[in-house]
Amino acid sequence: MRRILGIGFVAVLVLAACGKSNNGTSSGGSTHTPAAGGGAATLTVNTGTAQGAGTVLVDAQGMTLYYLKGESASNIQCTGSCLSTWPPLLFSGSGSPSGMHVSGTLSTVQRPDGKGTQVTYNGLPLYTFTGDSAPGQASGQGVNNFYAATPSSSASGGGGGRYGASPSASGYGY
Repeated sequence: MRRILGIGFVAVLVLAACGKSNNGTSSGGSTHTPAAGGGAATLTVNTGTAQGAGTVLVDAQGMTLYYLKGESASNIQCTGSCLSTWPPLLFSGSGSPSGMHVSGTLSTVQRPDGKGTQVTYNGLPLYTFTGDSAPGQASGQGVNNFYAATPSSSASGGGGGRYGASPSASGYGY
């Protein structure tokens, strides 16, 4: 019953966001624009559950959001070919992103590769994964040091949930 209510809630958020978002991917990510009238923009970042990852942050479509271990807003490492697998969550418009049921800090950072303004959560740049084809999936969990963003994820090393430790890979492969 709880899962049905959660799915229904996400569906309502997606429908509500349709009037507020432009999901173009010309710059390699999901771009969200604010509603007319200016002020703080609302970006639908919410919590949901993903198979094998527990409670995670999701975008307006309910897709799991990821962060790259070792990356921060001041040290973006996923550029070039990395972006074809890990599209950044982009934000356009005025104001700052805000989320529903998200207790951490949503902000933005200008990407150093000129691809736009990327959304961050507690200092972690956020990405989606092209291997996830439906809400509730977390196929990118642990792949090339990417982890599903959880409500406790932070750039200061705070919990990546139960997946806070990175694999022993020596590099990011990009």
